[in-house]
Amino acid sequence: MTFTRPSIPTCAAHLVLAGVSGWSLKQLPAGSNLTATPSSVPFMSMLLIFLLVHSLLGIFRHSHPDPHANLRKLYDLSALLTMLCPLPLLNTQLYLKYQPLFTSTSFLPLVYGYLLVSILVPFTTGFIYSSINQRHKSGYVTTAMNLVSLLILTWISCSYDNLWGLGLAVSYCLKLFALPRFAERYSIVDLYIYGLAFFEIFAINVVIDAELYRVEMGIR
Repeated sequence: MTFTRPSIPTCAAHLVLAGVSGWSLKQLPAGSNLTATPSSVPFMSMLLIFLLVHSLLGIFRHSHPDPHANLRKLYDLSALLTMLCPLPLLNTQLYLKYQPLFTSTSFLPLVYGYLLVSILVPFTTGFIYSSINQRHKSGYVTTAMNLVSLLILTWISCSYDNLWGLGLAVSYCLKLFALPRFAERYSIVDLYIYGLAFFEIFAINVVIDAELYRVEMGIR
């Protein structure tokens, strides 16, 4: 049996993420949490609960000297989903918030189609090109889908003066392109986890801003 030394900094990063996830769940507006009406699917709650579970998996994974192989695989799968799910789920939640302000034509089928494609396509390519020498191909697909989601977030934020959304778009772009290089240069492997925590803080304020906009427009 091979034992590895537990990574205290990585455990601490996941602990911070767990705390931020719990705090964010408490801050959710009523229309975005698990007590929402059936017509409003709580995508933001799903995202925050998923990130909370991911952080707990990370704590168990990196605190144990010899984590089980299934735990390693489950954490790796969860880590992959953290790169694919956040923006599509947030954008879908924002559409549901602003939906009454759109034209009478329902875009729900397109929105749900976008949600599925933006997650399933990179996820599938990640399995197809899982070998080390081909992993960059799946990385290109993931980056492309994230850029599409960033454009959608920017468009929605500009359309409804959601400054938190614009701030999130800028910060996520930095997280997508600058953070990996910064982490590699200075050997700080846990920056991505802290980046997820900052994403949650921005995202919860984006949703709160959207809820306030609905109140100002008299939408219930």
